[in-house]
Amino acid sequence: MKKIIVSILLFPTILIGQYNNVILHDHWIQDSLITTYDGESVFNEVWGLELNNEKYAVVGSTMGTHFFKIVNNKLHEIDFVSGKYAGSQAVHRDYHDFNGYLYAVCDENISSLQIFDLTYLPDSVHLVYDSDSLIVRAHNIFIDTAKAKMYACSVTSLNQFNAMNVYDLTNPIAPQLIYSYDEVGHVHDAYVYNDTAFLNCASNGLKVIKSSNSSFIQIGEINIYPDKDYNHSGWINASKDTYLMCDEALGKDVKILDVSDLNDIQVKSLFNSAMGDDETSVPHNVIIRDNIAYLSYYHDGLQIFDISNPTAPRKIAFYDTYLPTPNVAWAGAWGVYPFNKSNLVLVSDRTYGLFLLGFEKPPEVTETPFFIFPNPSEDYLYFYMEHSGLPDYSLNIYNNLGKLVDQFSVNNNYLKIDLSNYSSGLYIVEYQSNFDSSSFSKKFFVN
Repeated sequence: MKKIIVSILLFPTILIGQYNNVILHDHWIQDSLITTYDGESVFNEVWGLELNNEKYAVVGSTMGTHFFKIVNNKLHEIDFVSGKYAGSQAVHRDYHDFNGYLYAVCDENISSLQIFDLTYLPDSVHLVYDSDSLIVRAHNIFIDTAKAKMYACSVTSLNQFNAMNVYDLTNPIAPQLIYSYDEVGHVHDAYVYNDTAFLNCASNGLKVIKSSNSSFIQIGEINIYPDKDYNHSGWINASKDTYLMCDEALGKDVKILDVSDLNDIQVKSLFNSAMGDDETSVPHNVIIRDNIAYLSYYHDGLQIFDISNPTAPRKIAFYDTYLPTPNVAWAGAWGVYPFNKSNLVLVSDRTYGLFLLGFEKPPEVTETPFFIFPNPSEDYLYFYMEHSGLPDYSLNIYNNLGKLVDQFSVNNNYLKIDLSNYSSGLYIVEYQSNFDSSSFSKKFFVN
């Protein structure tokens, strides 16, 4: 029977060992790449692709774009394409895919918009567009796939700067400018669906606009809210009534907004990586899948929250990609990408590269001090116990004669136990803490 064990994983110059409810499948780093001005950062945004039932990962670096195929939970690098600008100034790259193409921008030096044809995967990618005629630099991009429009934030073109430009992608390799948005001085990021765009506008807060033909109307905003600072990024849930908003500044909380009425956007709750006072951590990017929020939280790594109750967000997992004391507040996890309908999560760390992680949402807590589910069981059994710190405990399983039949050393809040080798009958699961003398036991039955 497969056991869950504690493992220490040694990467170049760092021990990765702080995690909860997340497992490391694979890790990639390339030591030969140029670092940025801070002397340690190399990597930036990450994006995931799903094509022909295969999964791929994309990560940016100072030098360009790296492509990987994911096979048996391992990263296999299949291609690299240099950016039009490649060098120590390349801090920001951003990606989004549409209709078999990947779009890429950089926000430093003399760069360009790049478009990659993905139909040659899994062998390679082809760069089919690399031009500065529309975009020299852009900070972020988001594609409204339903409307074939790309929203590029903070765009420098050959002749001017615009807070945001919107482009028509009807012909995916020949973008056309539709209109420019300059109601604020800076749009940092955007989330868009069906022509409705949530714009994170730095000191101007959140604006919500509706695109119509070659123009727009504003349909919502919130520019005064608790713990306000640099409005950086956000993401909306599937039912389009809850929006998470990250203010990228020291000690600032993530905001959960009720956006069911865009005429009256409300802050429902705030949270941070420490689930309490935290003056040093900085949230960066967020993606929501099935009311689970995945956040890249700089030197606090990947942070995962259950936001199904927007007034009471619950931290359910984390994985720290950056353990040293940071030289700058912005060191650590930069980007995050959880695959749809999958337990795989991509995280990019500015110094330590690309992480392929596994996360399975634990079942809802229904009993205290711990619970097991389902009971009676057949194929598997969940054990769950909430811990205030890093979990470290043993689980012993005895049959009805008192014989030890299984044992686990665990540092997750929950454990999924394979019952395929268990005979039918009554069992007892015993919890023993490795921090103190606390112990509990509970009966369960295998059909």
